[in-house]
Amino acid sequence: MKQLIHKGVIVPKYEAKGFRLKFRGKTISLTAKQEEMAVAWVRKLGTEYVEDPVFIKNFFDDFCKALGVQGSKQDFDFSEIKEYVEKEREEKLKITKEEKKKLASTRKEIREKNKEKYGFATVDGEVVELGNYMAEPSSIFMGRGKHPLRGKWKEGATEEEIILNLSPDAPRPPGKWKQIVWNQNFMWIARWDDKLRGKEKYVWLSDTSFPKQEREIEKFNKASELGKKYDLLKKHINDNLNSPDIKTRKIATACYLIDSLSMRVGDEKDEDEADTVGATTLTPSNLKIEGNHVKFDFLGKDSVRLQKDIELPEQVVKNLKEFISQSKPSIFEGVRSENVNEFLSSVVPEISAKVFRTYHASREVENYLKKEKISESDPVDYKKYVATMANLQAAIVCNHKRKLPAKWKETLEKKVDRLKMLKEKKGKKTPERVKSMELKIKLMKETKDYNLNTSLKSYIDPRIYYKWSKKADFDWKKFYSKNLQKKFSWVEKEK
Repeated sequence: MKQLIHKGVIVPKYEAKGFRLKFRGKTISLTAKQEEMAVAWVRKLGTEYVEDPVFIKNFFDDFCKALGVQGSKQDFDFSEIKEYVEKEREEKLKITKEEKKKLASTRKEIREKNKEKYGFATVDGEVVELGNYMAEPSSIFMGRGKHPLRGKWKEGATEEEIILNLSPDAPRPPGKWKQIVWNQNFMWIARWDDKLRGKEKYVWLSDTSFPKQEREIEKFNKASELGKKYDLLKKHINDNLNSPDIKTRKIATACYLIDSLSMRVGDEKDEDEADTVGATTLTPSNLKIEGNHVKFDFLGKDSVRLQKDIELPEQVVKNLKEFISQSKPSIFEGVRSENVNEFLSSVVPEISAKVFRTYHASREVENYLKKEKISESDPVDYKKYVATMANLQAAIVCNHKRKLPAKWKETLEKKVDRLKMLKEKKGKKTPERVKSMELKIKLMKETKDYNLNTSLKSYIDPRIYYKWSKKADFDWKKFYSKNLQKKFSWVEKEK
């Protein structure tokens, strides 16, 4: 980038209502921050979160600290705030269709005005959309899976804590910004520190912007290049498993795990994701060796649990035992992503460890689509079923597990009831509709434990689906959401 011009970002501010609460029977007036925390808690009442002991403890530890008291959940009476929230909900239920339309129209008008002002940037003379133009507001941290920080208060950033990325020729947006810098190698608009986790948070250009799309193409091209040199890379890894140099042995062993388990490298991350746990950050407690079998069990990115039992070559097991005996505390002490990437790029230039996940996810999809023989005359629903099942293979490889959605069982039961009703009907299209519903039910059951969107958005080369859809006489847009169609619009332009 030679030029980056934008208007900064919106920093949300909480509007205090002047609520009070009771602590051990005594009425307390709240500051804006204290009130924001109390209202956030009350809005969670009635959900499973407020039954979670870790969530409760984490929230009230932070809330008591903000109030300058020592106490627990039982010491507080939120009646005034509860009454307000309940009344607010009741009012929403009472409003007429006309009032709903008017409110929706007002919100839309505000969004459009904000987007017009903040939602675009000029990059090298071309106007491009931003992925988001608002800093995160303060909130209760929800986390994914059994995240140890769930329930803690996540303080939003103020203007004074936000760094803007602008080229020297850009007008300075009004505001008390922490700093204005020019970092032309990265496509971020604004940056701040997440106070809770100590991570950097960003506002980025939209996935539909030309610089982002160019980077996407480059990412998938690298995975394709890895595929062409895969055997050579495997040989390089295997040859160095018994290297006389211990650091080289460690790097080769880490690479073996990254490849065979599609494991993250550990300390390497994309610009827009949090730090991850993976091969180079493994500790002895994360695995158990039984003969040549190794059982892995640890919390990966977003606290999603990875559990795998795999048979490994004798040399890999021998190395793991050696490294564990010397671990302090990491098994691969002294090995970082830079070492791993340097080791791999000595065979395939510019290849990094994270490309393995893209390669394996894309390969799984490609292999599944080749295996399932589809004819042009097959029903559209069956083609979509096959495409989704291919997506599932990638999600499994990447360990994109998810918690079962709250209404999953209810939704399944409705589909089963619908199927029974369809079977009782008589009509020309009934058999076709029955088959379609059977596929939907089967798909719900098959995919219930996995989040398919992550691999579809970030790890599967869309050109695989596009080429397959051409052969299968299937519109690829029936499989990708509108947002992903925009993100991957470059696919149709490629020759």
